[in-house]
Amino acid sequence: MTEITSLNDFFIKHPMYHRSLAELMGVSTSIVDKWSNGDRRVSQRTLNELNRLHIFLNTNPETRKKYIKIAHCAA
Repeated sequence: MTEITSLNDFFIKHPMYHRSLAELMGVSTSIVDKWSNGDRRVSQRTLNELNRLHIFLNTNPETRKKYIKIAHCAA
């Protein structure tokens, strides 16, 4: 399984809203916003947690489905 090396890697594999990732990680949405905007560095500890979450979501598709953003096409 591919290792997550950045927040962007995580969002490419698991497209979700910042508030959803914040909920899964037990942090505030503003922290995820700061990581995403580059205002705060993603620590090795956070990368480890993102990798753990990546594995968890890949092995629990029903849970993943609750958090992933789905684009709805206009008919």
